[in-house]
Amino acid sequence: MKIKKYLIALFAVAMASHVSAQDIDTDSATMTMVIPLYASLTGLDDFVLTSVDGENYSGSDVYSLVSNGKVRVSATTTNLVNSQSSVTPTISLDGGGMTFDTVAGVAHDNDTHVLTASAVVDSSDAGGSYTGFVTLTVSTI
Repeated sequence: MKIKKYLIALFAVAMASHVSAQDIDTDSATMTMVIPLYASLTGLDDFVLTSVDGENYSGSDVYSLVSNGKVRVSATTTNLVNSQSSVTPTISLDGGGMTFDTVAGVAHDNDTHVLTASAVVDSSDAGGSYTGFVTLTVSTI
């Protein structure tokens, strides 16, 4: 019985010394994560070009852009056409050119932008209803 108590005490001392012992070895690893680039255009609706002088037409629409990094928004357009005539529109994004880039490293969170279109007609352009298309594309830079 005495030997049994002695072995139990020896085991307890060994365990206590192991618990307070210094670390013998460590290892580490690098964690990584990749968040894919995301972008979305919403809210662009059909709009009408109107004129106050019968020669210069203009119109606009507001749209939203969400992105989590640097992207480019580009606008392209077709001519405005009816069955007899065609008019070439001019378009701009936020009063600038046909493209704009967001800032690198900054989220672009549902910010609103303006697409503006204009057209100049002359006496050779037939009267009637004209239709054309504008397309906004968001892409990586």
